[in-house]
Amino acid sequence: MLGVVSLLGDFVYEGGRSVLPDYMRQLGMSALLVGSVLGFAELAGWLARPLGGLVADRTGRFSAIVRVGYAGVIVVPLMAFARDWLVLALLVFAERMLRGLRVPARDAMLARMRGSVGLGTAFGLHELLDQFGATAGPLLAALVLVLYRDTGLALLSLLIPYLFLLIALLRVPEYSEPPQKLSHAKPTRQVYLFSLVVGLNAAGLLPLPIILYLVSLSVDQGSWLVPLTYTLAMIVDAVAAMVLGRIFDRAGPRVLASILVLAVTPCLFVGGRIDLLLLAAGLVGVVVGAQESVFRAMVARLAVAGGIGGSYAVYGLAIGAGSAAAGFTYGLMVDLGLGLPYLLAYSIAAEALALIIFAKAISS
Repeated sequence: MLGVVSLLGDFVYEGGRSVLPDYMRQLGMSALLVGSVLGFAELAGWLARPLGGLVADRTGRFSAIVRVGYAGVIVVPLMAFARDWLVLALLVFAERMLRGLRVPARDAMLARMRGSVGLGTAFGLHELLDQFGATAGPLLAALVLVLYRDTGLALLSLLIPYLFLLIALLRVPEYSEPPQKLSHAKPTRQVYLFSLVVGLNAAGLLPLPIILYLVSLSVDQGSWLVPLTYTLAMIVDAVAAMVLGRIFDRAGPRVLASILVLAVTPCLFVGGRIDLLLLAAGLVGVVVGAQESVFRAMVARLAVAGGIGGSYAVYGLAIGAGSAAAGFTYGLMVDLGLGLPYLLAYSIAAEALALIIFAKAISS
């Protein structure tokens, strides 16, 4: 049921995110501004996670937090009425922060209510369902753009899945932890160390919004190719999450090292050709799928009892900081016209440092 709720939630907000870089460019925003707004909005969302994790751990009202957080995605269809990039940016920040508040509680529910299923499989299955919505949303946006070539209308059409989301929220399983059973355990040193690895991984990964911005530059504004590129990334994300989740349950944390190496490859395909940008989007999808499945499973393995909400908050904060750094850095390099050597050098440096820290963490 959590997967169905996530499916419908992603239908709405991923549908919006698939056209946002192009919509932002229509409002006069540069690559640096697009990367910075979306990157720092991601950081704001992750900064909200410690609060979400704290509330979840201290009150135990996991289901209520999930319901309120998902209901807040109404801000995505409202983006259709933004005629100024500052208003649009505020709505983007609001959506990310509401997501940040709900995700620690949702992830804790997934970890606690998984039954006899392995952690990697549980998170992989959730991500698979999640990505069905993340694929359907951009496809709906692409269909509207094919028919009407109106990005605002594409955003407004997301009210349809939002209504189904409200119905699904009534069916969210009840889960709570009585206050007397809550421990105030803090995240372990291993959680902090692994979160640093994850942050560096996010910082070195070419952001999907920058890829979409480059696609928008290569085609006319309002083109269906922009959400189609996003759709491809979401499909790859879904498949990778499920496959990597099963591998994680069998092979353990070593599979994460290969993801850190793979994160460098999207930079190799940045150029004006659409087919290369599609390949770059697919590779980003693999890494994001790992972040949403095996990376999250690793946090659950490292967390102590009673502190899982806070552990996910720290993990998320690291991804947010890395995403902000990536959005700003890659956006600036695109605006300055810097080529492949610069992008690749930055990505290699970040991922190599992440790999070194991860190797030390595994050995200890």
